[in-house]
Amino acid sequence: MLLRNPLALIFLAMLFVPLERIWTLREQKILRTGWQTDVLHFFATHVLQQLALAIGVGLAVGLVDPLVSKSLQAAVASQHGAVQFLEAILIVEVIGYWMHRAFHTFPAMWRIHAVHHSSEHLDWLASLRVHPLDQTITRSVQFVPLYLLGFSQATFGGLVLFIGLWAVFLHANVRLRFGLLEHVLATPHFHHWHHAGEAQVNFSGLFPWVDRIFGTRATTKEWPASYGCDAPVPRGWWKQIAWPFARTVEANGVNVQRES
Repeated sequence: MLLRNPLALIFLAMLFVPLERIWTLREQKILRTGWQTDVLHFFATHVLQQLALAIGVGLAVGLVDPLVSKSLQAAVASQHGAVQFLEAILIVEVIGYWMHRAFHTFPAMWRIHAVHHSSEHLDWLASLRVHPLDQTITRSVQFVPLYLLGFSQATFGGLVLFIGLWAVFLHANVRLRFGLLEHVLATPHFHHWHHAGEAQVNFSGLFPWVDRIFGTRATTKEWPASYGCDAPVPRGWWKQIAWPFARTVEANGVNVQRES
């Protein structure tokens, strides 16, 4: 389905706005600066992303599928759904960790990923601000191996839903803490530190212990003082889509402004 249903955005608002009102981390308006851009990313970016994913994943699967063992695919698909889900989520998480680090390491990839980090107000809406190539590249590298290994469609569907909802929660403007569980599962406190400037920490989307293994876990108990990045990402959906491809910001006549 190429178009996101507006009801999905309403559902997210009904779920996360009350959480942010009850357990508020920082006082800010529900419709704070930049919310229109984030809503456009929810709808328009998703269309571009789905088109790119369909093309990219289709080509990748077509090239590699003949080399995959059909017996291995059958063995994976025959497992219990819960086992498949746990296996798939571990594969996706480890791949996602290294893809995320790559987006912060290589300049060309960072220009794409910086769109997501340009939000200076972290909340559930900020999770929607993602360049289509960001998610297209990451999801292709994550999900093609799952398809080739034979994981079921139900596993894919459950994984996409869980990862999507958890990503929104990680950005939420909530001060909730979870004690010892924070060593096992990523929380808003964990992910907010990833958005503190251009911090090279907390790349995991689900499991903080992956960051600990690779030496990128931030362990402070405090919350970040501010968010955003130094990259001169412009305001506005279309400018953010085009910005990574400009040789210089000035060359495309982009009026760089910081959110306030």
